[in-house]
Amino acid sequence: MKTGNVYPMYFLSGVLLIYSGLFFFPSLYGFYLSLTDWNQFSDAVHFIGLDNYRQMIADHALFSGIIVNTIMFALFTTLLKNVIGLALALALNEGLRSKALLRTVFYLPVTLSPLIIGLIFSSVFDANSGILNGFLIRIGLDDWAMAWLADVRFAMGTIISVETWKYAGFNMVIYLAGLQMIPKTYYEAAEIDGASSWKRFVHITFPLVMPAITINLILNLIHGFKIFDLVYVLTGGGPGSATEVLNTAVFREFSAGRFGSATAINVVIFLLITVVTLATLSILSKRSEVEA
Repeated sequence: MKTGNVYPMYFLSGVLLIYSGLFFFPSLYGFYLSLTDWNQFSDAVHFIGLDNYRQMIADHALFSGIIVNTIMFALFTTLLKNVIGLALALALNEGLRSKALLRTVFYLPVTLSPLIIGLIFSSVFDANSGILNGFLIRIGLDDWAMAWLADVRFAMGTIISVETWKYAGFNMVIYLAGLQMIPKTYYEAAEIDGASSWKRFVHITFPLVMPAITINLILNLIHGFKIFDLVYVLTGGGPGSATEVLNTAVFREFSAGRFGSATAINVVIFLLITVVTLATLSILSKRSEVEA
């Protein structure tokens, strides 16, 4: 190895050591624990192979429902947060006098704790004394008053709406950063050529903001598959298992003292996030190559 290549390796080795100690080896150990009967009722830990995973498959109806709920939550929140975030960014990238204030207002929910947001919206969507139902009844829309968090038809949609409200501003900021890096001369030249606003968006804005789209898609998908706190505070996974997601299932297993089973579900989450993230990156990279 050349001397010039050795020197940077000293810096890389430290990072690799920290990464291995804090992530790589703990992840491997976690995978091993998912193959054991580790629980709070016995000090002995026995290797049981794939029994924890077989148990998940055996409980097909419940586990497949949890997988579907998690995927549905991740996909819908990712779509809504990106669409709304991009729309806000496009609107607030213009020369509005109050754009600085509006950017702050839309970003503010991101800074709030999910626990606080969950408690606030629990009172907003309460079936009996909730602010939303009270407002609907007051304006004569009694039939629209629902048990938003206690009805299997609306519970997941309600949580998705709260998640979208909280993080749309985060997506907006990333899109604003991408939009502000597009040279104004591109738009001026297109306007001179007579291109409409829609054509300027399709042929200039959208392709050049693609890196921001990629970042937002990946971050939102990962966050969606890992969701726990908001679901737990708002519904606890209920009613029944209508809003049960993978991480609430992990919490339930840990609370019951079945640590090996809970770790197995964590491994499923890891694999699911890895597959979806790599697939998304592959699709977006191929799209970028075609456009280039």
